[in-house]
Amino acid sequence: MAKVFFISPPYVGLYGKLSRAAGRYFPLGLGYLAAYLRHYGRHQVLLFEPEAQNLSYAGLAKILKAEAPDVVGLTCSTPNFYNALKLARIIRVNCRAKIVLGGVHASAIPEFIIDAYSDLIDFVIVGEGEQTMLDLVGALEKGTGGEGIRGVVYKNGGKTIRNEIRPYIEDLDAIPNPARDLMPQNLFWPNLHNARYKNCLTIMTSRGCPYNCSFCAARIVSGRRYRAHSAGYVLAEMQMLKKTYGARQLLITDDTFTIDRARLEKICRGMIERKLNLAWLCFSQVNTVDKESLALMKKAGCYSIGFGLESCDREILKRMGKPIDPQIALKTVHDANALGLKTQAFYILGSPGETREQMRATIEFANKVNATLSFFNMLVPFPGTKDFDYFFAGVPLKEIEWENFVAVGEKCVLKNSLVPAREIEQMIARANANYYLNPKRMFALLRQIRTPYELSNYFKAGLALLEQFFSVVRPRRGYSAPADSRDRS
Repeated sequence: MAKVFFISPPYVGLYGKLSRAAGRYFPLGLGYLAAYLRHYGRHQVLLFEPEAQNLSYAGLAKILKAEAPDVVGLTCSTPNFYNALKLARIIRVNCRAKIVLGGVHASAIPEFIIDAYSDLIDFVIVGEGEQTMLDLVGALEKGTGGEGIRGVVYKNGGKTIRNEIRPYIEDLDAIPNPARDLMPQNLFWPNLHNARYKNCLTIMTSRGCPYNCSFCAARIVSGRRYRAHSAGYVLAEMQMLKKTYGARQLLITDDTFTIDRARLEKICRGMIERKLNLAWLCFSQVNTVDKESLALMKKAGCYSIGFGLESCDREILKRMGKPIDPQIALKTVHDANALGLKTQAFYILGSPGETREQMRATIEFANKVNATLSFFNMLVPFPGTKDFDYFFAGVPLKEIEWENFVAVGEKCVLKNSLVPAREIEQMIARANANYYLNPKRMFALLRQIRTPYELSNYFKAGLALLEQFFSVVRPRRGYSAPADSRDRS
C-alpha cells in the first residue's frame, strides 16, 4: 500500500480584481483519482486544496516532511501551471516522493514539460488519469517506473519517452464517487453569481464533448466522444450529497449536461419522483434543449442554465467550429427566460480574423438575447487548441506567460489579433458595464434572487466587477502578475 498525496495548486489569485467574486471549488478531478486509488488499489490517500484550506506553502512543507508520501499527484490548468511548479519544488525539497503532473495543461504539452522541468516533474499523465495513476503507483510501489504504462510521459536516461495513448474509460459507473470525505465540503462554494445557498456542491455526470470548438481545451483530457454515468448512478450520487453533506444546491459541471435527451429526462423525472428538492444549475447548448425539456428541468429544480453563444456572426461561428444558429440561440434563451430560469450567456471576443465591427455586433446581439447574466470573455487560446496554433505558432513555450491565460482576467494574451489586445480588454470592460447598468436588466436580475445569501453575493460580485472595470479602462502604466504565479524555473 502506497501513501499518495494529491494537491491542487492555487488559482483564485489569478483572477485579479475579480478574485473576490471567484468561488472555491472542490477539485473533482483529484477527488476521482483519490477514490479510484482507494477503491481499486487500497492505497492510503490524502487530498489538499491549499487555497480553500488556508494552508500556506510553509504549512504544506511541514506536512510533507512529517508524512513522507511515496507519490504526490499535482493537477493544473494553464494559468496555474507555474503555481504547480512552485508546489513541485516544495515537494522535492521536503520529501522523496515521485511527482506526477496531470490535467489539461499537462496533457496538451507533456513533452515540453518533461524536457523543461524534469528536475521537478517525474511523470506527466496524458488524458484521463484514474487507471493510469493506479498503474503508475503500483509500478512505483514495486520499484519499477513508467515502462509500458499507457498514458505516461517521462524521462529515461535523458531521453523523453511518451508511451501509447490510454483508451478512455467506457463504463463511467465503475468509477467511485469523488472522495469528498477527504476534505470538509463547507470549504467550497461556487462563483458568487451562482451561489444561492451556502451548502452548494459540484457534481460531474459525463465526460467528453462531441463538438470541436477551436478555443476549447476540455477534449484534450476527456476526448470528443460523449460518455456518461447512467441516470441511476447520477440520482444516487445526488441523493447521497443531500443526505451525507446536506446539499441544498448542485452545480453540474458537465461541458454540456443536455446532450442526451433521454438521459436528461430520466434524471429530471428521477429528481422529481425522489423529491430531492435541490436547486441546481448546468451548462447547455442552445441546439440541445427546447421548451419542453427546459420546463421539465425547471420542475426538477433547475433554476439557472448557461449557454455558450460566443458570437452572432455566422462566419466567426463557422471558424470556431460552433454548430449553432444565432437565431436559434436567441429563441432558446428567450424561451428559458419566459419559463423563469436564470439564463447565462457566454460570449468570446478576439477570435482569429474577428474585426472590431464583428465584436461590436456580438455585444449588441447580447442585448437582444437579454440573458439574465452575460459574460463577455476575451479569447484565451489554450495550448492544444486550434486557436493556440493560430496565435502562438513559432513562439517558444518557455517564453509564454501562462499565468495570463485567464478568460475573465485583466490582460489579453493575443499576440497578433486583428484588433489590438488592449482595445479588446477595454471593449469587454465597457460591454460589462453597459450591460449591467441597464435599469431594466438590473430589476430582472433582482427578481431572480431568492435568498439573502444570494443577494449579498450579487452585491459583492458587482463591486468586484466595477473594480475590474476601472482598473481596465484607466491608462495602464505596467503590468505585474500575481506574486505567487511567476515561479517559472
